[in-house]
Amino acid sequence: MKAEPIMIFKVYADSSDVSNLECSYGAVTVIPFRATVESELFTGETLPGAVDVQIENPAKSRNMCAKYMFKGTDREGNPCRLFVENNSYLAPIMRNEPFFDACPMFLTDSPVLGKYLCAQHFRSEVQGRDWGIEIRIYDVLQ
Repeated sequence: MKAEPIMIFKVYADSSDVSNLECSYGAVTVIPFRATVESELFTGETLPGAVDVQIENPAKSRNMCAKYMFKGTDREGNPCRLFVENNSYLAPIMRNEPFFDACPMFLTDSPVLGKYLCAQHFRSEVQGRDWGIEIRIYDVLQ
């Protein structure tokens, strides 16, 4: 039986805000975005400054690093913030896969969620949807 995600982020980006640089040494794409999350643990939306930076080397291997902060409420209804850094590396052969795995890291000022979310035992699945990107967060210990 497959584990259920502990949170699902819905990510929306406007293609007109994307910045690109390509040269013989590689490429970089900077994607500002906004996101929402509704879960039993945390509900909120991103603060300004959410960005996904994708860097590709000449061999076409890609590093993706998204950094963003949510403002919302924890499972007890207390206001809090949740910082997320989500990292992934993709080889060229994986470009056409329907989803890829990433490694998220969390920081929060919620006393209720801090000990759990800051423990670094999570993985994420990132998948394109017709409306944007869906990021499913899983606890690897469940």
